[in-house]
Order: sequence, then C-alpha cells, then structure tokens
Amino acid sequence: MHNLEQLIVGWRKTMMTAPNVGRETLDELESHLRENVDKLVSSGMSEPEAFQHAVAQLGSALTIASEFQKLDQSPTWLPVKVAIGVGVAVALTLVGFLFARFEGGRSSFLLACHVFTVTLGYMTVFLSGALGICFVCRRCCSEFSPVRLQFLLRVSFIFGCFAACMTAAGIILGAVWARAEWGRFWAWDAKETGGLCVIVWLICFLSVHRLRRTTARGVLVMSVAGYVVVSLAWFGANLLGGLHSYGTSKYWWFLLAAVICNLAVFLVGLAPAGWLRLRRA
Repeated sequence: MHNLEQLIVGWRKTMMTAPNVGRETLDELESHLRENVDKLVSSGMSEPEAFQHAVAQLGSALTIASEFQKLDQSPTWLPVKVAIGVGVAVALTLVGFLFARFEGGRSSFLLACHVFTVTLGYMTVFLSGALGICFVCRRCCSEFSPVRLQFLLRVSFIFGCFAACMTAAGIILGAVWARAEWGRFWAWDAKETGGLCVIVWLICFLSVHRLRRTTARGVLVMSVAGYVVVSLAWFGANLLGGLHSYGTSKYWWFLLAAVICNLAVFLVGLAPAGWLRLRRA
C-alpha cells in the first residue's frame, strides 16, 4: 500500500503539469484511478501492475488535457441541455401563473414567492434525478470517459446547490407567510416536514459530492433517490391530510411507481458498464 501511495503521488505531480486539469478535477481522477486499481488487485494483479494498467486506461496527462479541450469545444450532452431547458421553461411558466394569481388578488406576494421557490427547488431535484437515470441508461451500453464523468459530476453538484438554495428559501418564506396568516412559523405539518426532509437529503447529497466517500458512478446513481424523497414530500403529504393538503389525495400509484422505478435504476446502475452490449454480443 505504501508503494501505491508513492506511485499515486508521482502520478499527481505529472498530471498537474497538464493544462485544463485543476486540483478538483485531479482529485476526481485519482478517485477513478484508485477504483480501477482496487478492481485489478482483486483480480490477482500486484499493486504496481494494477497501477500501470489503470494509468494506461486513464490516459497520459497530455491525453486527458486533450480530452478536456475537446469537451470544451464539443456540444453539451443532450440530456443536460434538455434538463436546463425544462428548468427554464418551468420557471417562466410558474412566474406567469403566479403573477396572474397575484394580480387577481388570490394570493399574497409571500405565498407566491414561497410556491415559486419550493416548486423550482423540488423540480431541480427531479431534473438531477433524470440526469442520473440518463447516465445509468447510457452506461448500459458503454462506460463514460473520465473527463465526461467529471463534467456530469459538476453539473449534478450545481443542480444540487441550486435545489438546496431554492428549497431553503421556500421553507423560510413559507414560515414567514404562516406567521402572518396563522400566527405561527412552524407546526410540523406534513408539507413542512416533507420540505425539511428534502433539505436534509440535499445536504447529504452535496456532502457526498464534497467528501468523495463514493465513486462518481455512486454519486450519479444516488441522485435518482431524490425522486422518491421529493415525491413523498410533495405528493405524499396529500395522503396524510392537514392544512397544506391541496388537490386530490389519489397519488398512491405515483408514489409506488416512483419507488419501483428508483429501485430498478439502482439495480441497473450497479451492473458493470456496457453489460447490455456484451449481452447482445
């Protein structure tokens, strides 16, 4: 293990000479390298041999720098474009809808802001989960390059930060509005508790991103679980009733489908990369 650490220190020094490879990206590449070394050692290779094979698979410093340059020049992955487009469309539609209600006197300004921020925060979690599903589906055919994987991680982290900020702002605005309308900030209503659970989930998700306690694949597959958390917080509260229970309560089928799909994606995400292509062959 000591020899492996020395080899990795030398590899990092070499990689830091490459352009377009920052410290954060290098940390992610090291995590990917260690994962490959562990797999090769488990197959019977010695650590030095596994390290050399893993470095060869990852590519040289110039190769990785060239991949980053190509990534900067190439079009953004289509699912990322779609997710951003859907998010912008939802935000604009929501602004128009709430503005019409506010102009009609049917909603206070605080309530409108609360609905806007919470909806946008929850929707961003859904979009982050959708990217995770696209990642799992794409990985069934072939593995992502390390550079592309780091790009997806950055996008996932940005989505998580935005969702956390919007959800937190929505909870605070909702508490202020409740104090003005009902005389209390918090009553542990189903919707309020659900919002708190979403915040806790997002904090855990972002912590995993920063602490690097799992692989890039693990983080992206983990994002799919956000579907279940937000579904229970958003729609599940209607099944429990309470002051915040609006609309129909017949969402049990939606929640059941969300849980089943989430478990299915998790299982598929645990499979080796390219398993579908190998099976067809």
